[in-house]
Amino acid sequence: MKFSAITKFVTMFTMTSLIRFVLLCLMAGSALAQSSLPPCQGDVSRWTNCFGTRNFAGGQYVGEFKDGNFSGQGAFTYKNGDKFVGEWKENNVDGWGTYSYANGDKYVGEYKNYRMNGIGNFTFSNGNRYVGNWKEARRDGDGIEYRFDGTVVSSGNWSDGNLVNSFALDTSRFPFNPPVQTVRPSSAETDRLTADAQASRQRQQELEQRLVATAAEAEVAKRRQQELEAQLAAAQSASQTASRPTISKNERRVALVIGNAAYKSAPLTNPGNDASDVAATLRSMGFETILVRDATLAQMRGATREFADAASSSEVALIFYAGHGIEAKGRNYVIPVNADIKHEYELEEQAYDASRWLEMLEGLQTRSRQRVNIVILDACRNNEFARSWRSSSQGLARMDAPTGTFVAFSTAPGRVALDGAKGQRNSPFTKNLLRAIQKPDVPIELMFKEVRRLVVEETKSAQVPWENSSLVGDFVFRRTK
Repeated sequence: MKFSAITKFVTMFTMTSLIRFVLLCLMAGSALAQSSLPPCQGDVSRWTNCFGTRNFAGGQYVGEFKDGNFSGQGAFTYKNGDKFVGEWKENNVDGWGTYSYANGDKYVGEYKNYRMNGIGNFTFSNGNRYVGNWKEARRDGDGIEYRFDGTVVSSGNWSDGNLVNSFALDTSRFPFNPPVQTVRPSSAETDRLTADAQASRQRQQELEQRLVATAAEAEVAKRRQQELEAQLAAAQSASQTASRPTISKNERRVALVIGNAAYKSAPLTNPGNDASDVAATLRSMGFETILVRDATLAQMRGATREFADAASSSEVALIFYAGHGIEAKGRNYVIPVNADIKHEYELEEQAYDASRWLEMLEGLQTRSRQRVNIVILDACRNNEFARSWRSSSQGLARMDAPTGTFVAFSTAPGRVALDGAKGQRNSPFTKNLLRAIQKPDVPIELMFKEVRRLVVEETKSAQVPWENSSLVGDFVFRRTK
């Protein structure tokens, strides 16, 4: 009697897992289940219960919005060719979805907080496949690894991406190809799944029609923008050189350089080296440089105050930061090494709000209209601080540059930057910044464009640096003319 009860439970669990997996696959077939929401209009931050398109430096989102956030069904196409189609919640991937990688890999399954969590199917570009449970983007729980021809390679229980207990699993529980036609759930469950699939297919057709219309409109707008930019360039070409102010070769340059690596939690390898190398390079270019490594919050505040005093009488003011950074509620915080942050509300007391640097530079700008302000943040590196915070997302948020200011991020808003491969002295961003900055007489805009090209090439498009500029004067780091 006891054995019979156990057998019945296992059978029910297997059937429940299979039904759940088949439902995910049905959803993936019509992943962008667009509802009949109206088009979004007006202020982007107020878009709610509507369908719209937003373009970013890192890609394009098309889908549903709520309270200005990605919420509901949506698709994000990244500049590197990756694409996610599925469910969003408050700008986070949350629910089921399909992530197609530019290299041909594909994951279909459940997500939570932008990471694979739950049951899912990961198919590699060579056809090999893992079907089973995931936790924090790693194989965790029961699962089966298949060859491209459906042959079982490994089966059993996984933990942190590794097979820890090998045993045979019923392949009908985690099938290589979901046997949609052989599943026999209850009649009510069958009817519900069929209705959901039909509704999803219909909504997908509606969305695809809207996507075609949106793409056509975007192409027309792009051509019009190119025409206007060409006209503007022609109209300004005769007067631009004479009217645009240029910082003289004898300007006073000051810099604040901070590199934080020795964190108690999630220490980093390269920020200390990044800061030292950037400071040395800037000194060779005439910058009076304040260098702080592994700074506490008090040291960061003190160094910023010292820098502000020096910047008030300068023509060029630059801030470079390397280390951990967190976005929360739309604001970016850089993290001192002594931070002990467990909850989001502690950020204001234990981290430094990066927008204060912009506010400080903007306040000083009124005294010197010719000043060039530069803020460089290599601070989007992956960290453990904000994994469970509801209002936090990967990477940093966009920061608008005040007049006369150039802001550079090591990667696009909402994306994570790399700290650097083992054995490398610098992060990919800082390494290529140090390389590009040496070229003489290159305007800052073109110099950072070269940094972006080098980083994209080195990381195979996994990291795409991003800038925001409102400079009104010309500036080059290494001037010979």
